[in-house]
Amino acid sequence: MDKNKLLTNEKIEDWDKEIDGSEINEEITEPPINEISKGETTHSNNNNEEQQTSTNGFVRVEKENSFKQPTIIHIIDGEKGGCGKSFFCRTFIEYCNYIAYDVAIVDADTSNKDIAKIYPSVEVAFFSDDEKLASEADKIFDLAFEKSVLVNLPAQVYSNVTNWIRRNDLVNLGKDNSIKFIKWFVCTGGVDSVNFFLESLNDLGDDIIHVFVRNQGLCDDWQYIDEMPSFQSAISNYNFVIMDFPKFPFWERNVIDRLEINFTEALAHPELKVVPKQRVKNFLRVAYASFAATELIQ
Repeated sequence: MDKNKLLTNEKIEDWDKEIDGSEINEEITEPPINEISKGETTHSNNNNEEQQTSTNGFVRVEKENSFKQPTIIHIIDGEKGGCGKSFFCRTFIEYCNYIAYDVAIVDADTSNKDIAKIYPSVEVAFFSDDEKLASEADKIFDLAFEKSVLVNLPAQVYSNVTNWIRRNDLVNLGKDNSIKFIKWFVCTGGVDSVNFFLESLNDLGDDIIHVFVRNQGLCDDWQYIDEMPSFQSAISNYNFVIMDFPKFPFWERNVIDRLEINFTEALAHPELKVVPKQRVKNFLRVAYASFAATELIQ
């Protein structure tokens, strides 16, 4: 990847799918199962096992190698409280639903459980520096054997998460099992927030994909950050993606947070009138285009 041509979404292409005001999800037609080409030998054993009789009369059972579809563990990080991790995660979930990207949702913020309050079937996990509780985070990796996983982190767990990945050699274990990590780092635009991102790059930037999420709701001018020598050095030393996360209107956000509803429910809720609903739709349209521009979710 060209270091000088980081993937950005500053110029967002026209979003070619209209968002319905009452329903975000589109009906997705599954592609037909590929037919077996002519001349290929088929096996009718439902257990994917092949039996062969050896010369001594014993039956040898050979299991065919199973193929695991690649999955991704998406980690929503930011380290600081109030940087917008949970709100970014909620938008991420809506986008996954919109494109029919099946993910397991894990809320690791056990103190607030912002995600678990709004979405059904959310798993709960936590990261601890206590060795007796370290296995509590292992369910995240276990879930990735079935589908991709979206993990909402609380603040100030960077060391515990990094130690969990390193101590268990999860990067290499993931490679052996077609599981990879992507860290979506939500940045406030403050220098301390950027430094946390740079620390993550220094620790894990060679092993997992990083996305530098510029939260436009907290900062609308990133020129100073772009010109930081340490940030310029990171651009030269690591491959990472830059994503702009659009600002969400404050009044609509306060209503949605108070009602503890998701965006799809907000578009059908009577408390939001026509114009506020349009602002929600406009936000989703821009946010969806930003996610699509990363080309990391398919």
